[in-house]
Amino acid sequence: MIATKFQYLSIPYKSPVPVRGKSLTENLFLRVSVLEEDYFLSVLPGLHQATLQEMAYKIKIFFEQYALDFASIDFTKKFFNLTNEPDAFLNSIHSETLFNIECILLGIISKTHAHLVPHHPVMINELYKPTDDISVYKESLCLKIKITPKAENLVVELLQKLHLLNPSMKFRLDGNRRFEIGELISLHENLEKHLLNKAFSQIDYIEEPLKNFYDTFLFQKRSKINIAIDESLPSLINSNKLFSPLVIKPSLIGISPVISLLRSRQDLRAIISSSFEHPSIMHGLYFTASERPSEFHGLENFIN
Repeated sequence: MIATKFQYLSIPYKSPVPVRGKSLTENLFLRVSVLEEDYFLSVLPGLHQATLQEMAYKIKIFFEQYALDFASIDFTKKFFNLTNEPDAFLNSIHSETLFNIECILLGIISKTHAHLVPHHPVMINELYKPTDDISVYKESLCLKIKITPKAENLVVELLQKLHLLNPSMKFRLDGNRRFEIGELISLHENLEKHLLNKAFSQIDYIEEPLKNFYDTFLFQKRSKINIAIDESLPSLINSNKLFSPLVIKPSLIGISPVISLLRSRQDLRAIISSSFEHPSIMHGLYFTASERPSEFHGLENFIN
């Protein structure tokens, strides 16, 4: 059993964080102190279902009432196989709380069994900011760009300029579930018509752009651009409807289910994405991202 301490505090973001049409300049965090290490946990309104209070309650019970056995660590198993057969309480732990418990467990394992938690370099895609001078992206290898309907010409113009700036740059367009099927088809046609072939081929994917997810299958039949599953992934992760690429937010699923999926499905492209977590939690995301070292991952830090 391991003692825990908790404290709630507000922490500002380095720049406003867009969440479900809102902009957050700060957020409430739960500081969890375990074995002289502090982990700062957060949830985003409209994205996460669990509350910080629920997490605190279940984290306290997990660490203070359960004996952990580090003899047979398995990162593909729930709680990394550190507990005995799950009981009613362990089964009640939501995937979002599972993620934070596993981040804390990973922090402990990195000290007790350091050889099991290698620190491989992880490539990160940059996030395009309209307020930046475009020249700052001259050396960028992979750039994520948020797009909206009715702004096709602006997207085409931006990609043209970025391609001239760096012909090797990959583009990832994030539609954030704002498009109707007709709007996305129109955007695709506009991009294909006005971009140079090389620039068009540098579009890696469009991240879940459609309001109706099932329109994705219709669009894929006529599109030369990949659609990436993002927000719909938690409901599809155990189905046969998965297709590459996947944009995975472990904070919605847990670390162990993601590791299990990635190791069992080596055919799937996977990009690990943060949910604006605190740096004290990022080791869990980097560990997960190391399962796909050839991908650029969405792990930008928004907190000092």
